[in-house]
Formats: sequence, C-alpha cells, structure tokens
Amino acid sequence: MDDRCATLAKLALDKAVVESAVLSDGICRVDGSAHPVPGSDIRFTVYLPAAERWSGRYYQIGNGGFAGAIHLPTLEEGAQRGDAIAATDTGHRGHGFDASWAAGNPVALADYGWRSIKATRDAAQALVGAYYGRAPKNHYFMGCSNGGRMALMAAARWPEDWDGVIAGAPANPWTLQFRNFGEIQDRMRAEGGWLGPSELDLIRRTARAACPAKTIRNGIAQQPGGCRPDWSRLACAGGAKAGCLSIGQLATLGRIIGAGYEPAAMDVDDWQRWIANPDTSAQSQLTFAEQSRQYMFGPFSPAALSDNLDVRPADLQGFRDRGGRILSYFGWSDAVIAPRLGLDWYRSVGRATRGPGAPTDFYRLFMVPGMQHCQGGAGPVNFGQSLEAPAGVRQPGYDIRLTLERWVEQGSPPDRLIGQGDGRSVTLRPAAI
Repeated sequence: MDDRCATLAKLALDKAVVESAVLSDGICRVDGSAHPVPGSDIRFTVYLPAAERWSGRYYQIGNGGFAGAIHLPTLEEGAQRGDAIAATDTGHRGHGFDASWAAGNPVALADYGWRSIKATRDAAQALVGAYYGRAPKNHYFMGCSNGGRMALMAAARWPEDWDGVIAGAPANPWTLQFRNFGEIQDRMRAEGGWLGPSELDLIRRTARAACPAKTIRNGIAQQPGGCRPDWSRLACAGGAKAGCLSIGQLATLGRIIGAGYEPAAMDVDDWQRWIANPDTSAQSQLTFAEQSRQYMFGPFSPAALSDNLDVRPADLQGFRDRGGRILSYFGWSDAVIAPRLGLDWYRSVGRATRGPGAPTDFYRLFMVPGMQHCQGGAGPVNFGQSLEAPAGVRQPGYDIRLTLERWVEQGSPPDRLIGQGDGRSVTLRPAAI
C-alpha cells in the first residue's frame, strides 16, 4: 500500500495535477491542483484510508465564508471514519472574511461559486479509483453556511455526481444574504438606529413574552416563528429613553426581522458579536457586507453574481428526479445566516419541484431550537454535525452522516434527529415543506 500511495504522485489527471502523495498513520494524503479553464488554480486535498478500512464511500466537504483554505482536521476525522474524503480552497488562497480575490476576476468568482466543486470531485474520483481499484459506491457532499450552499450547488448542477448531500444553514441565496447584511448594517449605523445590549435584551424579552404558552422550555424558544409581539408598543413617546425604542431603532429591528432573523430565539451576546458589533475591524456581518459590496457587487452585475453564487428552488428538479437526498439543518438562534429565510427557501423547493410522492421524500430540513450558526448554542444541539461539538452517539439519528447514509443506502427516510448536550437530549422533527 505504501507503493500504491506513492504512485499516485505520478497519476495523470484530466486538467489537474497531483503535487504530492504521502502515506502517514495509515492514510494516504494527496495534494493537487485543478485547472479546468485558463486562470483557474483550484487546490484540493484528498485523504484515503487504508483499503481494509475504506467504507466504500466518498465525501466532499464545503467551505465557510469566502473560503480560501482547506480544513485538514475535518479530512482527518472523515478518513478515521473510513471514508475517502476531499476538500478544496475553491480556487484562491485567503481567509473566510476576505473577498478581495474576486475583484474583476470572473474566473475566480465561478471557481468559488461552483466550478471548484466539480473539479475537485473529478480529480478525487480518479484518485480513489487508482488507489482502491474501484469507484466509490456512494458519493456525499457535506457543508455548513457557504459550505451548505455548496452542497445545494453540487446537487443542483451535477445531480448525477451525488447520492446525498448535507446542507447545514445554507447561505443561499447568497446574493440576497449579502444584500440583507448591507441593509441591516446601514440601518444600524443610520442616525438613531443603533441597537445596543440593553435594546437587544428588551427586544428578546418582548418577543418571548408573545410566544405561545409552554413553548419556552429550559430557557429556549422551541417555536420562535409562532411568537407574535406587537413591536409598536415599544415605541418611545416623547423622545428616546430607557425601556423603549426610537423610530430609528424600530426601523433597524424591522429590517432585521424582514431579513429572516428570530428575536425570540436571540442570544444577545451572539447578536451583539455578529449583527450589532461596533468594531469595524471585527469579523462580523459588517465585514461580509463591506467585502461583498466592494469586491462582488462593485465589479459584477447582480445577474452575474446570482448565476454563479445562487441555487434556485427549481434547480433541484434534476436531483429529485434522479433520487438524490438532501438532509438539511438550521439553528433557530442563528445570528449569521437568517433561519426563517432558510426555512422559506426550503418550502419554495416544494412548490418549484415536481415528481411522484412528496417533496420531503427527497429533501428534509430540521430546525434546531437554541442552536447558533452551524453548531453551538443553548441546550442539546449536537447531532454529529461538527468537530467542535462533543462526541455523541455514533448511530443513525444521533449522527447526521449516518442518518443520511441510511436514507440513501437503505431507503429509510429520517423522521427525527436526536440533539444532545447539557446532559440532555431532544428529538427534532423535520419541518413541514
């Protein structure tokens, strides 16, 4: 097997090159780059466990934010599970809050938006075949945030390439999310529009007071979409003062709610860190707003951006027709990607796609009370979705990858996920579509 790993360094790939292949601790790590069109330089890394440990599955991992790097611990964890697994930097080097690579570079924009997914998959497919002497039996894509958008993009553009995808808190439509970021930040910084910690706490308390009885459990809003506060009652009479909101602050709140965030599920510290952060140098919503305005909406037309970055509901028709499966999740307390926008988009897929059976036969979304962006938050919010979450039970229902695998390979659709944390567990049910 040592020789087999080393020989991958000489493997000829279509529009890609292998730069190194090294065996370490029973895992063959392959680094390379793909060049599907002139100007593309898409770096990828593939981890291949020993043949006797290989599950027969191939996983590809998405990237957060503006990408620019490959997260090796995720590849290591996947290979330890027995999966062949790959990731890409999406065609540029940098960090997830920097979009300067996109300025005036349509090749880089397309690589980031969609092309790197296919280039990495094709190169990895050849490497897997050469290493094991056979193709994977199943192909999966998994990601959260922009990685969740990439999972939907993989399913939409290349339905024949994938059997199932996990789309966590998908940043889709990405262009709409970027516009919402900018408009919220404009409101925040308009005269009288800033929401500080005391205002955020007032908003949270007001929203929770309007929640249906018994839907706040262990301090967590279980159904925040059902809370119906009358925000006009918070309006200050006769000028701004404590315990009320000015006209400008109410306008800011209205824009935040209109973007799809849920005040009843708010974690005040998380909203302050992400949405209401006065530090212009922080990695926050403001950073995404400014970066996307300068380097994406500045050089490119809205149509060009949407064509490269967004998945439309009807785009998933081919994946549905082929029998692909989408397993998705969203935290109700997400302060990064708006949870209600994600829920609305999911339901729009049900209206836009057609076929035998129900839309939930191919696409299921789980809304998680108390969970923040992708992972973390209050209560039992861990179901195998993140390396940052404590280790949980390794079986379907408790582990989202095993849940998807059972759905794809055994035809058993998931009727629940089991969230764990804080010494408790909770049963999550799929959202209605």
